[in-house]
Amino acid sequence: MDIFDVAKACNVSKSTVSRILNNHPYVNEEKRKRVLKYIEENNYVPNNIATYFRNRTTKSIGISIPYIDHPFFSIISYELTKNFNEKGYKSFIHQTFCSPSKEEEILISLKKNEIDAVVLCSVENHPNVIESYSRHGLIISSNDANQTKRVSNFHFDEFNIGKTATEYLIKKGINNIAICIDNPFNGAQKLRLKGYKRALLENDISFKEEYIFSSAFTINDGIKIGKKIQENHKEIQGIYTGSDYVSAGIFKVLGKDILLIGTDNHDICKILNPHLPSISLPIERMAKDICDHVIKNLSINENEVVDKIYSYRIVTH
Repeated sequence: MDIFDVAKACNVSKSTVSRILNNHPYVNEEKRKRVLKYIEENNYVPNNIATYFRNRTTKSIGISIPYIDHPFFSIISYELTKNFNEKGYKSFIHQTFCSPSKEEEILISLKKNEIDAVVLCSVENHPNVIESYSRHGLIISSNDANQTKRVSNFHFDEFNIGKTATEYLIKKGINNIAICIDNPFNGAQKLRLKGYKRALLENDISFKEEYIFSSAFTINDGIKIGKKIQENHKEIQGIYTGSDYVSAGIFKVLGKDILLIGTDNHDICKILNPHLPSISLPIERMAKDICDHVIKNLSINENEVVDKIYSYRIVTH
């Protein structure tokens, strides 16, 4: 198929197609929509049309997160937005509410050339689905465990984060240790859970399914978990949480009766007495690396696929 085929199918002249492809302002809007719709529906991009799509830029980046009020995703979206803004790009926050179909909405925007790239801060769809959209533009996976052939991944060492946090509590001389995770279907959360289980196994501590608390995002979630432990699991001595805010909620209920270690080293850890230990993650550095990678690939019209993993450290304040 070439420009003549497009013109014939849409009942317009070759020059009209050419003007549409070059984004000429003086084109009948009905004809413009008809031509672009035909190209989209036929899922085919001839060489001259490909040049048009490659050269067209919106200077806009979509950032997909599950919840904007989640402490981690609030920070990562802020850092990404700040970095893209400094490079002259607009960024848009898209909340998925952990829904695959909601996540797909922003991928469809990429397919429609409404944005130049998508940063998925929490992947909700199967990798094959994400991969299928990658031919339409640049997609970056952040904070997820899966690596695909066409999608770069910037993420943390989630397995060892879960393992190290659990070992921290074990070294305090306790055996009954619980874990709090947010979305149990997320790849990163699954890896943290595996790390938790491995630490128990290596220290001859029995794993108990009832010691896993999921859907733990906020202070209020932590308060609810604290009350459950108070009512049904008084034997629990320590908890690793995926969020310092969840730790704070549990601490409000159980206080010094339980040992805690959270994640992300939020300021809330510093205002509690005693200060709560936390796993500190280099979120700012990861956001800058993602931005630099996106801008570089957009500027040279390439998709250099990388898999970058970041380390962590325990902060006890």
